[in-house]
Amino acid sequence: MRDHTDCKYWNYDNHPDRLVGLPQRCASLTAEALSGQPTVNGSIFETRPDHAVMFAGMTPPWCACLLGNYRGTPDCPDLTQCRVEIPHDREVGIPPELVAAAMKDWEADCISIMLAYDAWIAGDGSSASLELRLKKFAVNAARAFERFLTIHPYIDGNGHCARLMLFRMMVWVGFPPRRWNIDAKLPLNEELSLHRRRQEPGRLRIALAKFFGTIL
Repeated sequence: MRDHTDCKYWNYDNHPDRLVGLPQRCASLTAEALSGQPTVNGSIFETRPDHAVMFAGMTPPWCACLLGNYRGTPDCPDLTQCRVEIPHDREVGIPPELVAAAMKDWEADCISIMLAYDAWIAGDGSSASLELRLKKFAVNAARAFERFLTIHPYIDGNGHCARLMLFRMMVWVGFPPRRWNIDAKLPLNEELSLHRRRQEPGRLRIALAKFFGTIL
């Protein structure tokens, strides 16, 4: 039986601060994004400082190194060999020793796809309708969102970081969300799993485009 005071099994769900402090910190980060102020890390795709802010104080005292660090981080023993165990989707969670390199590639890919979107808006997409721009953006968003969650860089808190990343992407492209609480999960498990297996990838894009349309 797992001992959930063991660092490698950390889960924030039952922490006393789950219902008050975490939502407040999420709201502060999204308000900061909307205001155009510098983020805690200076990049919308470098999520480690965000992870440390959102879950501050929510680990056992002896597990503080879990905050703001990827699985596989060499100077954190509890992360060095930390693998992911998600029974309903075995494809989630790459080996810990590959996480840092995968995240570096992910950040570079995200920047490339966002710059490509900007170039499209400046060219062929300059007269596109809001619906078409949202659909085009959803292609990029689905790619970034699914890949982040498949890498699963943190022991826990991946969903919050992925949603904050999507929020900041929307601000970047001129779709600032006004009605989105990133503390709430998105009901996209089936769409994510299909996209991950390269089956019906359009379902995730369509679902995200519809969702984006409801929070502007």
